[in-house]
Amino acid sequence: MHEPPYPHTVALAISRIRAREGSLSAFISTRLDDAEREAATPRSGPLAGLPYALKDLWDTAGITTTAASARFRDRVPTVSAPVHQVFEQAGAVLVGKTNASDLGLAIESQSYVGGITKNPHDLRRTAGGSSGGAAAAVADRMIAFDWGSDFGGSIRLPAAYCGIYGLRLSTETWPMEGHFPVPPDPLRYMNGQGPLTRDLGLMRQLLSVTAPRLRTGRPRPFSLAGATLYTPTGKAAGRWPTFAADVRPALLNAGLRVRDDHGLLPHGQAGFLTKGFYTVHFQEFLELDEFSLWSGLAAVLSSLLARGRFGDLRFHPRTAEMLLMLAAGRALVFRDRARTVARAQAYRDQVSALWDRGELIVLPTMVHPAPRHGRSMLEPRLPDCVMPGNLVDATGLAVPFGRFPDGLPRSLQLWGPPGSEMILLDVAERLTPRL
Repeated sequence: MHEPPYPHTVALAISRIRAREGSLSAFISTRLDDAEREAATPRSGPLAGLPYALKDLWDTAGITTTAASARFRDRVPTVSAPVHQVFEQAGAVLVGKTNASDLGLAIESQSYVGGITKNPHDLRRTAGGSSGGAAAAVADRMIAFDWGSDFGGSIRLPAAYCGIYGLRLSTETWPMEGHFPVPPDPLRYMNGQGPLTRDLGLMRQLLSVTAPRLRTGRPRPFSLAGATLYTPTGKAAGRWPTFAADVRPALLNAGLRVRDDHGLLPHGQAGFLTKGFYTVHFQEFLELDEFSLWSGLAAVLSSLLARGRFGDLRFHPRTAEMLLMLAAGRALVFRDRARTVARAQAYRDQVSALWDRGELIVLPTMVHPAPRHGRSMLEPRLPDCVMPGNLVDATGLAVPFGRFPDGLPRSLQLWGPPGSEMILLDVAERLTPRL
């Protein structure tokens, strides 16, 4: 008998969570008894009775929102993020808050408050970050959907590792509210939001429910004329050297005119450039977190050396590793801030010109399968195909597309301009069957 793509009732979700959470560690906190009581009361709305979770960086009034950080383990907001309000008004039932990386900064979902989230396809592998708990819970049918945030691939990369759909909505069209913490001002536009689902039909429904409240920015005019196919080559191709041969026929069958782009900055370089853009704002990351430069660096080094011993839980080691890499990059590589910012703007202009021609950009979401736990920071090129999407504030959709030779999920990515989410879903429907 065919298993449904997602649990349609709270009872099914609770049963699955109780059976599987001990293996996956997808949640920081659950509210199963409260959810069960809420589901027993008749609910109305387009999502009536549908079980969902929220990444634990979205404020939920009266329910802890920790940002996956031990320093905020007891933080209880008094006002809910608009996205939580919308889903509650639509009749959905919140069953818990999902795990992420500490402060949502690292690309593995490991935290002192939520543990290490495992990939449902292979428990030895990461589910990605920072929305890894969300992706694992959706992929494992613990919940119908989650709503993540994406500051450097944080929706798309976990969705790809776990074999589901993940949509980053452009901040220009879908401004962020109620997310904790808020990135530094110059980087705020790079932090997008959006749904993670196993089913494109449900994703469409979630967008129709949330758009009247959350889609407050102006979409960019866009008329789909074709697709620009970016194909990594050499070492950048990783474990997917046949990307173009695999994807081109599917795009043509979907009715798209396909063009290979040779002028777009190669994404290995674009990923490097995006890291540089984060790096030149390194000090603002620490100041945002109420550290000075030197006290922040001391906390980072303490985290790496103590690894949670002696009660120093200010940063999880995965986040500390990322912050130390930013500090080193600022001191050694990206010392010319003005040049880095200018190159970032030039790349945005290149992508914008493609959108002006009516072309989507198609590229891998990742070229390697999910790595084993703790190894993501040892492979700094892993997010090179997702992070540049944040730099250009793309509407970005991760679409499951086959498997790697080891059986783990593969995923391609569609980039469109702000406000093009429904066009991306139309193309994805033609590319892949429902999960």
